[in-house]
Amino acid sequence: MQTKARADNDKDTPVERDWIAAAREMLIEGGISAVQINPLAGRLGVTRGGFYWRFKNRQDLLDHLLLDWESSNARHFLDRLAEPGTPRERMERLIDLWMEERQFDPRLEAAIRQWALIDQAVSQRVRTVDLGRIKAIANLLLEAGYSTNEAEARARITYFHQVGYYTLELGETAQERLAMRPHYTQVLFGYS
Repeated sequence: MQTKARADNDKDTPVERDWIAAAREMLIEGGISAVQINPLAGRLGVTRGGFYWRFKNRQDLLDHLLLDWESSNARHFLDRLAEPGTPRERMERLIDLWMEERQFDPRLEAAIRQWALIDQAVSQRVRTVDLGRIKAIANLLLEAGYSTNEAEARARITYFHQVGYYTLELGETAQERLAMRPHYTQVLFGYS
């Protein structure tokens, strides 16, 4: 019988992050109902038994999938606002995060939100992340000199704008988005 340690050293055996990455893509492509053990194992080219080397059951995988979202999209968002610099520089870095779509995957964000519509526990976690993001933006705007009410309003509008932008899937080109950036920056943050 192969030990778990030996399976980890086999270069052809998917490790936990491979399973999570494949599950993330399945979630994005087909929603939470598409994230099933057999198709996942097939995608990775291994048997169903390989899944159980890594996870107790499907729910364990789904818990890891949520943690993956929190440590990627959610974490990078907050990290950008916490980096050193002026409030304007940090806000510009957040805008870059959204526009570059390298450390922040809008497809994953949309898929998680769809999942939250049918799962109360996921909905609560998304709400917690949303409130944390809004608070981080509001704190930055407070630091920039806005009043409490104005900082909160601008933070909400900024956040709702971005969530709405991804939800609508406008299909703008990178050039179109870049052309609008100074206008968004002025309207949302008061920077000219």
